[in-house]
Amino acid sequence: MAALSLGAAAPALAAEPVFPLGGPSALVLQPYPDTGASKERSLHYELAYVGPGNSFPGEFTVTVDLTKAAAVASVRLDPAKPRPNCTTSATAIVCKQQGLSAGNPGGNTFDLLVSAAQGSKNGVSGEIAVTGKVAGASVTPVTTKLTVGGPDLHLGELKPKAEVTAGEQQDLPLAFANRGTLPAGSVALELDTSAGLEPAETYDNCRRQDHGGMGATTVCLVEGEFLPGESYQLAPDSPLHLKTTERAYQDRLRYGVVPDPAPVKDAPEGKPATGKKLKLVKASAAVPVTDSNLAARDARRAEDTDLNPRDNERIFEFTAKGARADFEAVTASPSGKVGDTVVAELGFRNKGPAVISHLRSGESVARTDIVMPAGVQVTDVPRNCRAVNADGSDRTEQQGAPRYFCDGGTFADVPGAYTGRFSMKIEKAVADAKGSVTVGEPVAGGTKPLAFDPVGGNSKAVFVVEVKGGTSPSPSGSASASPSPSASASPSASVSPSASAFASAAGGTGGNLASTGSSVGPIALGALGAVAVGGALYVGVRRRSGGHA
Repeated sequence: MAALSLGAAAPALAAEPVFPLGGPSALVLQPYPDTGASKERSLHYELAYVGPGNSFPGEFTVTVDLTKAAAVASVRLDPAKPRPNCTTSATAIVCKQQGLSAGNPGGNTFDLLVSAAQGSKNGVSGEIAVTGKVAGASVTPVTTKLTVGGPDLHLGELKPKAEVTAGEQQDLPLAFANRGTLPAGSVALELDTSAGLEPAETYDNCRRQDHGGMGATTVCLVEGEFLPGESYQLAPDSPLHLKTTERAYQDRLRYGVVPDPAPVKDAPEGKPATGKKLKLVKASAAVPVTDSNLAARDARRAEDTDLNPRDNERIFEFTAKGARADFEAVTASPSGKVGDTVVAELGFRNKGPAVISHLRSGESVARTDIVMPAGVQVTDVPRNCRAVNADGSDRTEQQGAPRYFCDGGTFADVPGAYTGRFSMKIEKAVADAKGSVTVGEPVAGGTKPLAFDPVGGNSKAVFVVEVKGGTSPSPSGSASASPSPSASASPSASVSPSASAFASAAGGTGGNLASTGSSVGPIALGALGAVAVGGALYVGVRRRSGGHA
């Protein structure tokens, strides 16, 4: 896909701020048809806010210069995304807006519809230049190259085995056909793998970007000339295989091909120096053209450089046989005097080896069943928890309940502690008062053992609230109730990706389910459509790869 051309932020001591315009560096257009209307494509620009503060009050004027596109393309404002204060002429579109805000990205966008001009020839190019002006600041411009015609890469369908076991490898015979009107000067082969899958081979023209426990993206840049009407496949001396690791449970491979990817400036180079390059050769047989299994809204990685990005990528899902993960209950032992309010982080951790993901179904990976000790009154609960009565039946009042069921989210990384913060007021000292935390599969009235967990003994742990100057029981009989790093009320605990989607079932404000041991970042599966993933990897590959296929 084409990279966004983003300007640099102003230096810290600059006299005025600099606001970058973002938009694609290239866009290919379907040639003007012999009959019927020309097909329009969307072109999106955004004026980005860069601090200090959260807003800038000046009046911005954004100008779309069409003088170098007149003989190539027809350009108009997208009527489905209207903007006030815009004027259109044969040579320019000028839009004004008052102020720029970090909290209003939709108000800073400019959407166009572009199609090949009548009479334009296949291969002809022009450009759109977008500039901005505002008093007291500057705006970095962006230029989009428009080309009539382009490559149209159809990705061949892979048919790996869906049921896998840890340690096995499967062949990935990637292949594609160019059914467009122009050759591609380079292609990027992309593999987006979830946590339990990874490419077995390493090549100098491939780069890998990890997404924490969510998996990784591998991008292989192959330069050459990939002609219309031809099909291409991996060279015999540069195969690709997909390896299943011990982290596998329910996993996904998203694979695709992007023509003429544009690099991003100042991207890191990456590591590999194997002496081997992934290569492509003409296929011995034409790659069959079949529909993608991705929804049109999701197939967007090649939207600017391919005539039909709908068929550039596919998804395949795997299930690992015999996958195991040890979910251990996590408790805390807060202390205070009668009348004090204490805080405890309660939940579970995934000790692995498998990364448990229910992203397909959207169901929770586990439930944490938390029974409160006598003598305390719960005053605030995590948003992913709901109060129940002592027997597990539903309860309306969320605070002060004797028991809570907490949703574990759809993803549990290794190692990852998924806990929620409970606030409890100590009302009185009660002899031998104990609470408990149990992690398991949700069932009516509580939990049952998790089918993938081979270690049942640590799924339940006892905890106590120590009353200073009162009677405090010992948490004897606890099933692995060792304190965890997440047991303290640390405000720095990072919120897990799954926690961000939790509904406020309990209506509390005491905190989210936190992943205090997980390295999961904000990039979810399928993120290789993002410029930060694809573009950054492309440039690192290009710096080391000077040859052609």
